[in-house]
This record gives sequence, C-alpha cells and structure tokens, in this order.
Amino acid sequence: MTTEDEFDPEDILFEINRKLANVSITHLSFDSEHDTVDKSNLPEIKYYLCSSQPNERECFQSVQMLRKYLTQAHSSNSCVDDIINLGVLSQLRELLVHHEQHDIQFEAAWIVTNIAAGTSKQTEMLVNADFIAGLLECLNSQQTIINVKTQAAWALSNFAGESPQLRQLLIQNDVLGAVAQVLLDVTHKAKDDSREYGCYGDTTTVFDEEMLTDIKALTWAISNMSRGGFYTADYWSKYLVAFDALSQCILFDHVDLWIDGGWGLSRILHNMHGVTPFYENFTFSPRLPSRLAELLHESGRAVTIPILRTLINITSLPDSYCMKLIDKQLVRNLLSFMSPEIETGVRRDTYLVVANLAACNEDFVEKSMLIESRLIHHVRDHICVPGHMYIATTGEWTMTSKRKTATMPEEWKITTDALWIICNFLTACGDDGIVTLLDQFPDLPRSLLKLIHFDRYALPTQVATKTMDAMIQLVEKVGKHYGNDWFVDSWKALGIERTIDQILEANPTQKNLMDSCHELKALVSSSTGSTSTSDVGMAAAFGLNVPRKNTSASKRRVLHGFEDGDVRLIENAVGKLSI
Repeated sequence: MTTEDEFDPEDILFEINRKLANVSITHLSFDSEHDTVDKSNLPEIKYYLCSSQPNERECFQSVQMLRKYLTQAHSSNSCVDDIINLGVLSQLRELLVHHEQHDIQFEAAWIVTNIAAGTSKQTEMLVNADFIAGLLECLNSQQTIINVKTQAAWALSNFAGESPQLRQLLIQNDVLGAVAQVLLDVTHKAKDDSREYGCYGDTTTVFDEEMLTDIKALTWAISNMSRGGFYTADYWSKYLVAFDALSQCILFDHVDLWIDGGWGLSRILHNMHGVTPFYENFTFSPRLPSRLAELLHESGRAVTIPILRTLINITSLPDSYCMKLIDKQLVRNLLSFMSPEIETGVRRDTYLVVANLAACNEDFVEKSMLIESRLIHHVRDHICVPGHMYIATTGEWTMTSKRKTATMPEEWKITTDALWIICNFLTACGDDGIVTLLDQFPDLPRSLLKLIHFDRYALPTQVATKTMDAMIQLVEKVGKHYGNDWFVDSWKALGIERTIDQILEANPTQKNLMDSCHELKALVSSSTGSTSTSDVGMAAAFGLNVPRKNTSASKRRVLHGFEDGDVRLIENAVGKLSI
C-alpha cells in the first residue's frame, strides 16, 4: 500500500484566519469617554510607564491605557505603529515576565497579541525585541496564572500565523508543547469540576465561563500553531503533547472546540504524514475514534469539514495505526454525506475518506464496507459524467444540470474518488468480496465503459486513467469468478478498442494514462472468455513482464495546500501537477 500526495491550492485550510486580534477575550466594553484613549495622550502615558515601578498604580494604568488604545473601536494598524514608535517595547518586554504583578502581565500580553495581529513588519519588531522568549517564560512559569498563560498563547499563535519560518522557530523552541501542556492542565481541571457537578458522561460540559474562554483560546492557538509549510517531520516529538491535548478537548460539549480541535488534529496528522516515529509514540484519548464518528452527526459545515479532514489524514496512515483511530460506526455515519444531493465540498472529502478506507485490510473492507449496500449504490451513482445523462441509443452524454456543470472540476474529483473506491475494493477484496461487489453493482463494467465514451478532449486525465485501471482490475480479477465473456464481449461490441485509440490520440503526453490504455487494450484483445489462468500466466500471455495486480489501486491519498504539512510533501504534490 502506498500513498499519493495531491496538491489542492484552493483548499479551505488556506481560508482560515491565521491571526486574530484580541478585543473581547474578557468581554469588556469601553462606552464611556473616560475609557477612550487619544493619540495625544501617548507621550504622557509613556512618561508614567517609564518612571514608575511595576508595583505602583501608575505603571499598571499606563500599560492598561496602551492596551485600550489598541482595542478601542477605531483602532487599526496605524495605532499599532503609534505604540511601536513610542519606543516602549523594551519596557513591555520586562513587565511581561514580572510574575508578581499578574494584572500587568495580562495587559502586556494583550498588547503583544494585538501588535502581532498586525503587519509582517510589526510582528518582526516583536521578534527582534525577544518577545517570543518572554511569552514562553509566561507559559512555563509556575507563578503565572491561567488567564495570563492563555493570553500569551494567543499572542504566540499570532506569531505562528505570520509565516512558516516563524512557525518553525516556535516549534524549535517547543512553544507548541508548552501551550499544549497548559491546555491539558486546564482540561483535566474542567473534567474534575464537571464530576463535582455530578456529570460522569463521555462528554464534558464546562460550566465555568472563564475556564471555557481559556480552553477555547488555547485550542485555537494550538490549531493555528499546527500549520506546516516547513520541515515538520524533523520535529515530530514536538507535536506529541499537542495531539493528545486536542484529542481531549474535542470531547467537550462545545462546538467551537469541535471546530478548532478538528482543524488542529487534521493539521498535526498532515504534518506527520509518513513519520513513523510519531505514530509509534503518539497518545490520544481512547474516546477519540468514537468521538470523531459521532461528530459527523452534528449539523453544520463548520464542524463537518474539519472532522472529515481529520479522517482523511487518519485514513492515510498505514493500517496498523489507522485502525487504532477508526470507530466501528464510522463507515455507516459517512453514508449520509455520500448522496449526490450533498454539497460538493463535503461530499468530496467524504469520498476521499471512503476511498482511503477501501485501501484497508481485506477483513475491514469486507466486514465494514461491502456490507453497506447504500455505500455501493452511492459510488455507483457517481461513476458518471457530472450533470449529464447517458443516451444509450447514441452512446453519447447530454447535459441535464447546469448546477452540476458549474462545479464540474470538483464533481470530477468526486468521480475520480468513486473510481478509486472501486479500484481499492477490487485490490483489497478476496473472492467473497469480489462476488459481493458485483452482486450489488452488476452494471459496473457497463458504467465504466459509458464513462470513457464522454468527449475524449473534455474527459479529465485522472478520470480516464482511473477508469482504465478499474477496467483492467475487472479483467484480471473478476474473470476468476464469472469469466470475462459476459462483459468483455459487450465492451468489444460497443467499440472499446476504438475508444481507447481515441483517448490515446487525445492524450499523447500522459504517460500513466497511455500505459493503462495499452494494457487494457492488450487484455481485451487477448481475452478468450473464461479467465481461469493465474495472473502470472495471463501476464505472460499478454506479453507483460509482471502481473499488474494493483493497477494504481490500494493507495491512500492526502491533500496539500500551500501551508499544510511537511514542505517536502507539498513539493512532492506540486511536482505531480498535470495540466
């Protein structure tokens, strides 16, 4: 079993906010004139800040007024410049680690949060002023109270949102692990508090609003820090605590935690794709597999998408690790997202999860997937030209839905995934599984042939290639049970060899497609009706050096955007782009 990396630069992950200014974490509002800070007040504020001691009231008030200046309604990046140009960053850096004055620490961390939410140049000023080390000290200090740690984590997350280079710097300094440890500590306390209220269920409700605010902010911070875009595999050990922490907080009964926790889990698995030491050492809540399956029932795209993305990455793992994170109810819970009526983006992610699951071991595929007749029927409904109907009398496809044709690129990807499912089934299944598949989908050979009758210049290369691969699999494996004459003769009568020649003519530079076309044509031409010979004997009869049992099947795939996963995998995926 191998894995393919697919590049998807318009992936939804690219749209998620990378930086977030804190204007409401404490739910304060400044309605009175007294709370408004004017730019003309800044020199006076600086004077009191620089001339007072941390334990004096004037010091706290001056820091608080600087923070208000950044958080009042009319604040903007120009306000951030005003603070930077005031020349007080060094004083704020000192106050940030003054652990005896928690209120000042909090206000200073808040100021840093909002400066780091600004432009690249503004963030760079903070880096040069050594604020990363100061914020990390806040996280690691036993003297720092939780709301200061939360604010420090938020600020550091804004650094992470700036660039892959800064994310790498944070990982090197184990910032992610420090934030994750804070989150673990808070989640354990929240669970203990919940038990004191008599709540012993599998999910936990956080009754303390301030604690819930902290957990939400910490979860978001970890999710944002978990973006890739650098050599993430080199730092696999730095992600272990974060994965465990997110697996715990997703158990809470709060939708924001499902969303940010789901994105965080997805990103970490993305970063660790193919990193065996991480899989061998990661820990997670034993409730995580069933929780992911349960959350598919929650309404709303905002929850569904990150959970599906997590499942895509889980199902791209080798079997021995994948099965640890798969719940027995998962396949059944995915079925409701496979119908053609489901939104394209959600449906596409679902089909990728199912295609990866179909590459699992034979026992799982036959006992958990092929028994679901609805799954096979949904796959059948997608082996077609999106938004078109096949006219048997003419052998052509005609448009029936402008809505589907408007999203043709994404719909074609779903068609490709449906073909991957068939190919992976044919590869993974034993004799009984093959029989079950064909009993539920007897028109499979004809459906595949119909697909390649579409305009050869408009048929996407990936769709054509996977269709050919599925047809090759049918000839090589299905003939053992039924003989090939029942569908190969039909293919021949409907001009499959001529169709293959036309596809070859339209795609002279697509090597994989050309190889599949030549192999299928050789198999069809040499077919004698009953295929009871061994694969090796068949390969020799067709002039092939080795039997091609897998035909690009039994593979798992992951999606890569510009800033997701290890940069080496992104480079690999980009290198596979074809026009």
